[in-house]
Amino acid sequence: MTKKSARKTLETTLEKNEYFCENEILPDLQARQRITRREKSAYPTMIGLPSINPKSVAGKYFVKFASSGTLHGLNHLVAPNKHPFERFLILFFVVGALVCLIVLSNIFWDRYQNNATVIVMDNNKDSFKIPRWSLFVCMTQTVDPMKMTDVFKKYDIKDTPEAREFFTFLGTVTYENMMETPIYDKVPANKWLEILYDLKQDIGSNPLSVKPFDPYETWIVTERGLCLVSRNVFAVYATLNYWKNDNWTTIPIPDDLQNYDTSIDNLIENFNTPFDATFTVSDPFELITYDISMIRTHSKKIYRNTIFASQIQTKPNVQELSIRQRKCKFFDDGGLKTWPVYTKNMCIIECRMKVIQDNCNCRPHFARPIDGVNTCNATQLRCIGNIRKKLFLYEYPFVCKCIPNCNVVSYQIKNIDETSIEQMNVDANAVTMSTELPQIIYYRSLLYGFTDLLTSIGGAAGLFLGASVLSFVEVVYYSTIHLFFYIKENRWKSKKTIKISN
Repeated sequence: MTKKSARKTLETTLEKNEYFCENEILPDLQARQRITRREKSAYPTMIGLPSINPKSVAGKYFVKFASSGTLHGLNHLVAPNKHPFERFLILFFVVGALVCLIVLSNIFWDRYQNNATVIVMDNNKDSFKIPRWSLFVCMTQTVDPMKMTDVFKKYDIKDTPEAREFFTFLGTVTYENMMETPIYDKVPANKWLEILYDLKQDIGSNPLSVKPFDPYETWIVTERGLCLVSRNVFAVYATLNYWKNDNWTTIPIPDDLQNYDTSIDNLIENFNTPFDATFTVSDPFELITYDISMIRTHSKKIYRNTIFASQIQTKPNVQELSIRQRKCKFFDDGGLKTWPVYTKNMCIIECRMKVIQDNCNCRPHFARPIDGVNTCNATQLRCIGNIRKKLFLYEYPFVCKCIPNCNVVSYQIKNIDETSIEQMNVDANAVTMSTELPQIIYYRSLLYGFTDLLTSIGGAAGLFLGASVLSFVEVVYYSTIHLFFYIKENRWKSKKTIKISN
C-alpha cells in the first residue's frame, strides 16, 4: 500500500470514529472492520424469520402477510435462501395441512347437521310420566233424524226427502263414498258443518274422566265426521266454534295433566256408548287422521281391549338445535297455515286439504275455512272422490314432508274378545280398556352440540396449522381492512413518485 492511500484510509477511519488499537497495523484494522460488518449483518432487524423481497405489489403484500401472520408454515415459505425443492416441500405440507383441516371440518359439520342427537333408553319406571290416552268416539251415523225438522226450520231449509237424504249422507260421508254424493244445492256449502253439528246424535258426556268435569272433552271435526273427544288438550283447535270465531290463540300445556301411576303394571278403564260407533285412542297432544285404525262397536256387546303404550321424549337441550338437525318438531315450532301449533297429524291433514284445494278448487266442509277459498259443494265432493288416489289415505305422505313430533306417546289397541249381552234389555255397549305401560322409554338427547363443533374444528386447526381464532381474524383483516389501506398507500406513493420525477 502506498503512503498516500494509507493516509487516506487513516483519515476515513478517524472520521467514522473507528480508531486504531494500540500497535495495530492498517491491514489488521481492515480485517477487524470486515468481521464487525459481518456480525452486524447477522443481527435480526425484525421479529420472526427474514423474508424475500418480491418485485410485484401483490407479492410484497403476500410476503408481508405470511411473514407477520400467526398461521404456521407460511413464514418458512417466504424465507430467503431456500432451495426450490425445499420451498416445494414447505408448500406441499402447508397445502396438505389445509386440505386435512377442510376435510375434517366437513366431517365435523356433517355430524353437527345430521347426527347431532342420539336415542337413549331409560328403565327407571318411577320417573316415567306417561299421560293418559285420549279417547275419540265417532258415531256410525252422526245425524239424528228426530232433530231434522227443528234444525231445518232453524236454518230456513225446506224439509224435503231430498234434504233429509242429503244430510243423512253427509253425516256418513267418507273419501271412499264421495263419488256417490247426492246433488243438492238448496243450502250453501259453508253452512253444512253448522247444520251437521246441530243434527248430531247425543251420546252423553264425560265417559272417561274421574272428575265430574273433563275440561278437554269436546266435539271436534275430523275427516271421519264429528267425533266426541275426551282428555285431549289440542282438541279445541278442531272445534266448530274455534273455526267460526277465527281463533288462533294457543292453549298452554297444563302442568296437572293426568298421568298414569307407573307403580301399577296393568290399568283398567271402562266406558260405554249408547249407539253403534267407532273409537280409537291417541296421544293427548295429537289429533287423528283418516288412516288411523278405528274399532267398530255394536250395541248389546262387551268389548275387551288391551292398549300397549310407548313413549319418546326429547331433552330440553335438544331444542337449541335447528329443526333439520334434531329431525323433529316441538308444538311451538309452528309452520302450519291452518293450525296454531304443530303436530305431525295436523301437518298431514293440512297437506291433504292442500291437494284437494289444488285439484278441486275448494276445501271440504270438514276442513278449517280459509279466506278466498270456497267450501266444496256436492259436485266438488265428487271431484274429491275422483282424486282419492292422490290423497295418500293409507300410505305415508312423503310429499308433505311432515316431521315427527319431538315428544310423542303412541298407543296401539289390540282387540282381545267381545261378548254379547242380548239377554239384557239395553241398547248400549261396554268397552273395557286394559293399558300396559312400557318398561322402558326413549329419550332424544343432544350428542354433538355447537360447543362440540367449535372444539373439534378448533383442535384440528391448532393441530394442522397452529391456528387460533385470532389467526382467522388476521386472515379476514388482511383480506379486507388492511388490504384497502395498503392499496391506498401504494397509490399515494405512486402519485408522489410521478410528481417528483416531473
